[in-house]
Amino acid sequence: MDNQTKAAVVSCLLFLNACATTTQSALLGAAVGGVAGGAIGQAQTQDSQGTLTGAAIGVGVGALMGFLSGKGKKKEDLKTEAKTLSDEDTYPALTKPKLRSVWVPDKVEGNKYIKGHWIYVIEDAGSWSKD
Repeated sequence: MDNQTKAAVVSCLLFLNACATTTQSALLGAAVGGVAGGAIGQAQTQDSQGTLTGAAIGVGVGALMGFLSGKGKKKEDLKTEAKTLSDEDTYPALTKPKLRSVWVPDKVEGNKYIKGHWIYVIEDAGSWSKD
């Protein structure tokens, strides 16, 4: 790989990292890829057919790289936002409520059969806490 090709690849990667949204990433990737592909095609073949072929391939590859990097950046931004807006930061703390569970055995009431089940009673509701 010659220096011109390496420079084009590095430029593409740097430009794609600066994109804000997936659409902008794909468009910028297509533009940068087209220019880089055209330059590489011209350098390799020295004719307009090679330039057009290189530009077309560069547009496709650049758009794909831009789209994928924009998607990855969006996921990363959502994770960062979720960390900054965690429950600890947005809501005050609550203490756990105290519960009591009571087992009610099977029983027959008139013509009804009631299967055994648990009943849960809140003895002390949770309260706000500074911790």
